[in-house]
Amino acid sequence: MRRYLPTLLLLAFAFVTSALAQTAPPNIVVILADDLGYGDVGFNGCPDIPTPNIDSIAANGALCTNGYATHAHCSPSRAAIITGRYQQRFGYEWGPDLQIINTALGLPMTELTLPQLLSPAGYVSGAIGKWHLGVQLNHFPTERGFDEFYGFLDAASPYYHAALYRDETPVIETEYLTDAFTREGVDFINRHATQPFFLYLAYNAVHSPYDVPPAVYMDRVGYITDRARQVYAAMTVALDDGVGQVLQTLQANNILDNTLIFFLSDNGAPSDAATGGGLSNNYPLRGYKMNVLEGGIRVPFAVQWTGRLPANQVYNDLVSSLDIVATAAAVAGISLPMDRVYDGLNIVPYLAGEQVSPVRTLFWRQFGLGPTGPPVCDPSIWAVRSGPLKLIVERAKDDKPPALYNLINDIGETQDLAAIQPADVTALTKLYAQWTLDTIPPIWQKPIGISEFLPLVSAGDWNGFNKDDPNPPWSLTTITAPDLQGTPDGFNWFTNTIHVATTGGDTTPGTHSFTLVGAGSYLTQWGGVTINIDNSTDIPFFAGSALGPPNTISFEEGYYSFRILNRFEDQIGNEMRAAVMKTSAPPITVTRGGQTPANPGPHDPITVSIATSQAKSVEERIYLRWSTDLFITSQLIEAQGSGVSYSATIPPPHQAGKPLLYTIITSTADLTAYSTSGDRCLQRDAADPAIHHDAACQ
Repeated sequence: MRRYLPTLLLLAFAFVTSALAQTAPPNIVVILADDLGYGDVGFNGCPDIPTPNIDSIAANGALCTNGYATHAHCSPSRAAIITGRYQQRFGYEWGPDLQIINTALGLPMTELTLPQLLSPAGYVSGAIGKWHLGVQLNHFPTERGFDEFYGFLDAASPYYHAALYRDETPVIETEYLTDAFTREGVDFINRHATQPFFLYLAYNAVHSPYDVPPAVYMDRVGYITDRARQVYAAMTVALDDGVGQVLQTLQANNILDNTLIFFLSDNGAPSDAATGGGLSNNYPLRGYKMNVLEGGIRVPFAVQWTGRLPANQVYNDLVSSLDIVATAAAVAGISLPMDRVYDGLNIVPYLAGEQVSPVRTLFWRQFGLGPTGPPVCDPSIWAVRSGPLKLIVERAKDDKPPALYNLINDIGETQDLAAIQPADVTALTKLYAQWTLDTIPPIWQKPIGISEFLPLVSAGDWNGFNKDDPNPPWSLTTITAPDLQGTPDGFNWFTNTIHVATTGGDTTPGTHSFTLVGAGSYLTQWGGVTINIDNSTDIPFFAGSALGPPNTISFEEGYYSFRILNRFEDQIGNEMRAAVMKTSAPPITVTRGGQTPANPGPHDPITVSIATSQAKSVEERIYLRWSTDLFITSQLIEAQGSGVSYSATIPPPHQAGKPLLYTIITSTADLTAYSTSGDRCLQRDAADPAIHHDAACQ
């Protein structure tokens, strides 16, 4: 649905198709704001922050009132923008942790990015600003299809004296960061004005930290008396000025008519947003960043292409950031690869009024295991919108049935219609369930807690109670997700194996005392309990100026494997859960040999072959664990065999068209009591770090 928008600026660009636009593929510019509130731009009615340049994109093109990001926080949203695919298709639901050295932690290398798609058509591509899709060298923008990069890799940066990269070389920026990114964007356009280009200008404004902008911006919003709001407004004004310089540069190079421009935010404003003001503003929406209410996912969204699209439109049908790749590929004359699903649409024909907009269904999910997961693990929140109706499980009510809203009549999501429209609840629930079948669980979980207390050392009588011992097995090995061999459920683990022997071992049989010490500091200790064998133990936290209460553990001859699973929330100040397994031989590792049949039907038993690294000890057990709901609940069966060859069979029936995922785990505990349980903690605590997910029944 389209209606026309009054011109927001006296100066408007004419709707003229130039000769260049007819003969050359268009340039593509994506201007991405960071955490910008829905109500903090003029075209959405902001009363106190002037954004004339951002508004001009809407005035000279289309204001998309129902423009959506795919996720309620930064990194997953960007993964969808740059790939054109729901990030849940490839397990990307959290941002990477800058302090974890893991080459697999970031946008999966199997995913194609927009610059990679555009390159065969002769486009030069530049990424400027915030990346947030991986920090190891193989994930740098210049390794993912961009020809040039100037910006930072992590979630946030200070606005002054920022540590950045030019391509892959570290630099220190001396200008105010928003101005610096504008400078680089203008320079990129000037240098590449004679060839097709893709500019991804991903400002970090108006994300925290809320460093006070230069006086030239603060003075222009001096009428705002609330200091926090004034700083935020000045940050927005700097962003808007940058957008204006980009538009002026395109015009000066006579390429504005042949440039497709997207302006949007990666998600809604953060939780300090308030309808009555405050720091940032999502009005008239309810909710904020990190939630799937409208305030977290509906964003300022405008599209301009003066050589192709009419001006002064208001487009009220659904638009998604997923549409950027599909639209860019279409206007560049590129066919998207057929080996994967692309979730966006080429929206140019709809914005141009040449075709009737389809009724669309959009989906959102922040996956969580809830009470069946690690301590303080949140349940999943999710939403589906089809036409005017939205079904949602929001964070504050994640233990309640989903609510139903009609967003045309109730943009603030205040009137739950679920009780009076049960048929719509059922229909939307089915749509969400069907979409979920084409997604996978996160390949890594929320990156909180692990870096706060590394290294983690067992300071005990075996090493002179040395909290700084760097040597294994006393300094525990960190396994971070996603590991090349896989970690259970995408969580980060600490592990070691202690060889206990009268001679020649790491320590001797008998009773020992030790304290777990994190980060070499007595302020982060865990101790004071007796450690269970072939079970898990919750170890209390302790902070002091010397080594605290010790744990005691009794060893016999053999091998003892420690497994410590990182909490979902901060570990500091909370107990630590450790599992210890005893074996008479070194613990095995397991790999999947294959499955029979390769493409099972609903009534076929599925037999999985399993190979071990060596003959297992009599204490170890091998289990096959499977699930049809992304491992929120699961079943398991013990594998049978001998030597290094084992197998386990998943019995039929299997629901046709519904993926079945399975993993291989090892344990010295008898887990058969949990064969139909949703309790994942014991299974995970006792699991071998190797894990394998496979779609068994399609």
